[in-house]
Amino acid sequence: MNMSQFPYPKKTRCHKALLIAILGFFSTIVPLNTFAQEIPAPGIEEVLTQFLGPQGRTGRPAGVIPQQEPTLVYRPNNPAAVFSIRNNLAYDATGTMNLSVEFALGRHASLGGTFGLKPWDRFFFWDHDEALVKKWRHLSVVPEFRYYLSEVSRGHFFGANLLWLHYNAAGLTFPWGIYPDVRDLRLQGDLFGGGLFYGYDFPLGNHWRIEGLLGVAGGWYSDQSFRCESCGQSVGARTGAALLPNVGVNVVYTFNKREKNN
Repeated sequence: MNMSQFPYPKKTRCHKALLIAILGFFSTIVPLNTFAQEIPAPGIEEVLTQFLGPQGRTGRPAGVIPQQEPTLVYRPNNPAAVFSIRNNLAYDATGTMNLSVEFALGRHASLGGTFGLKPWDRFFFWDHDEALVKKWRHLSVVPEFRYYLSEVSRGHFFGANLLWLHYNAAGLTFPWGIYPDVRDLRLQGDLFGGGLFYGYDFPLGNHWRIEGLLGVAGGWYSDQSFRCESCGQSVGARTGAALLPNVGVNVVYTFNKREKNN
């Protein structure tokens, strides 16, 4: 090739020839269409990272996936969150003030107790007739254990209880002729025993419930007998076994604990 044919200066022609040789060499190693590939534009998170630092505007390191924050929800049937109080309407019908508490021990078990007090002679404090010799006062403490087949505060349950009853009664007539001594004497003493029961719990919402209960209790009594309603001279001591019914129609209110739902 005659380099004198090119109109460029000799030095310029040498530079052009060298550039052509270099491009030819690289074309054998890297395809030329590599340089034509589209380069993706930086995303908004990358731009914010460059201008706001490695934690960006989210306050967390770049590339870290945010975790869902735990929310607080009510779990009314969670046994670890249940504490209940209740009143027995059947016990109220005898003129006895009563209150029960219940603490859940787990998913199925609970522990509680009932306190009952009847400080007046008749069924109610306003029912006081001096012509009648009837008298019925008592104090009761009944700790109990329950086992729910489904979960605490819902559905079928079985239980066992202990009983302490202090009584002062006279002139009473019980059905089927049971406890005949209390019709003619005033009896004052204590009864210790225990029983078994079955019940069913009807939820009415997050807090309110109605439950029915039926059982039987037995025990051993020890008392003093008196000839009149208020006289203080004892005519003898008595001991023996007694059988008592356990009937409950309970109105229940449950306090629910707020727990984290992860």
